Amino acid sequence: MGESGLKMHNFETEYDYRQIMSFIGQFPVRLDAKNRAFMPAGFRRILQQSGEQTLVVRKDYYENCLVVYPASQWRDEIAKVRAKLNRFDGNQQMVYRKLVSEAQELQLDSNGRILFPQALLDKVEIKQDALFVGMEQTIEIWAPDMASAGGQQPFMSDADFADSLKKFMTE
Repeated sequence: MGESGLKMHNFETEYDYRQIMSFIGQFPVRLDAKNRAFMPAGFRRILQQSGEQTLVVRKDYYENCLVVYPASQWRDEIAKVRAKLNRFDGNQQMVYRKLVSEAQELQLDSNGRILFPQALLDKVEIKQDALFVGMEQTIEIWAPDMASAGGQQPFMSDADFADSLKKFMTE
């Protein structure tokens, strides 16, 4: 109890930071010769506050980019898949195998850098420059000039965004 008689909360130790982990914004980065990139400072701060040191990376399911998950978020995602998985269905087993086997754990080093496996960078055509994009609970990593399937850029123009958001929110 505090001096006023009210119970004091230590939010640093009692609050589940995974509930507020929110990566937002776009940050261009450059990989060094060893395929290391600095995690943007804001993202690094969120990870530190949440106690996340381990990250999981894999190629996105639909787009030609990498997706970085804090380990706790990855575990939550895998748990959802596993809950629906029928181990006696061969096709579901193959989907699960591909999902898990193509993911790799990464650690932030003491300087706040991530070492990316060359094979994953090659899959999404990232050479030296990359774009980190906050997607709230995950971080996407794009080759800056990468176009998605069909020749479309992965981001909408401002006008298309406004029109689509209006339709989406008023339906």
